[in-house]
Amino acid sequence: MQVSENYIIFIILCLTAVFLLVAFYIVVQVINYARKKKKYEAEKNAMNQLFEEQLIQTKLEVQEQTLQNFAADLHDNIGQLLSLTNVTLASVNVNDAAKTASKISSAQELIKRAIKEIRILAKLHQGESLMENGLSDAISQEVQWFQRNAYFKVEFKNNLPDNFTLSHPYANLFVYRLLQECLSNIVRHADATEIFIFLGVKDDCFTMEISDNGKGFRYNESNFQSNGMGINNMQKRIQLLNGTMRIMTAEKKGTRILFNIPCN
Repeated sequence: MQVSENYIIFIILCLTAVFLLVAFYIVVQVINYARKKKKYEAEKNAMNQLFEEQLIQTKLEVQEQTLQNFAADLHDNIGQLLSLTNVTLASVNVNDAAKTASKISSAQELIKRAIKEIRILAKLHQGESLMENGLSDAISQEVQWFQRNAYFKVEFKNNLPDNFTLSHPYANLFVYRLLQECLSNIVRHADATEIFIFLGVKDDCFTMEISDNGKGFRYNESNFQSNGMGINNMQKRIQLLNGTMRIMTAEKKGTRILFNIPCN
């Protein structure tokens, strides 16, 4: 069977059209891939920039909170102990040997207590370097300092393994700051007398719960940016860690905040 010349030309034209379409499709896909890659890189850079900004802000906030705690402790505890020591020594009557010995002994005990307070405060003042001993130890130190506040009854339940740490870079520092922010909010806004703090791990997920018996507040997802309690910053940090934050509160019913963050 003889094939006509027109048929051959038709086949050639069809094949040429197919090749052109394939080439056009490949070019389009390459361009789309390049655009998507560029968009991905831009989003990645933006995310990295946001992470760096939050990291810097978190470090500054931790340092600021640590200095505030340091100043408060110097004034309320160590300053009081040293003032009492000064008063005790000033009242010493060298002509009364028995009372002098008793007062010197009392002054020595006060100085020992002041030294102990300074050592505790020095550990707290380490701030960011507390992370070297793991998240569990850092939070325990912060809670230990907070428990010395006579205004609150603090129940602390720590179910974390020894030397527990999150694998995400700087995640431990973010969580430490979340705790500080929550406790600061309770002190400033809650009018609470009791605080409950829980740390644990479930299904390869770190859990931190902080609740109080304070006055609570009106809360919904649409108003968290403008309530002046730092919730917006907490949300940003949780999102960077691929975690979740759940706030359960109502007026006159206290507040409960639950954080869940992947361990890996």
